[in-house]
Amino acid sequence: MVTNNQLTISYELLYLMQWLLENEPERLKKLIVQALHKGLKEEMQQAIKNKALTTNEELQYSVVDFLTLLESLLQEAISEQALKNIAEKKLMPALDHIDGNICNSSMIQSSIEKASHRLESHPKENPQEVLFKELLKNWKPDKKAKSN
Repeated sequence: MVTNNQLTISYELLYLMQWLLENEPERLKKLIVQALHKGLKEEMQQAIKNKALTTNEELQYSVVDFLTLLESLLQEAISEQALKNIAEKKLMPALDHIDGNICNSSMIQSSIEKASHRLESHPKENPQEVLFKELLKNWKPDKKAKSN
């Protein structure tokens, strides 16, 4: 996230921050009010009195730590939602038949997302069949690996 004193933020995190600003300003305000009641106000007043104790570098690390946590929580929520979608679309049994050595996790995740979208518009289709078709579309076999 931080290289050569430059901060890199993912598009997903930028979209999350934009979405929160546009759609949840009141909830953000409530969170800030809670923080103030739980001691933030006193900590800020103390920091102002002792200016020399907090360096710019410490403040930069705080921003980086906050953004790292936010991105981690976003990825965790995305994964949890994907698992929920898998369960809802009855794709769990199909996942047991996928060889993780042949299909990497990003290919599986992408196929699951596409299968889930397909099943939303075509709920009567066989979930396993839809997932396996998506996997085949994304599969790029390794030419070096030859079967015996």
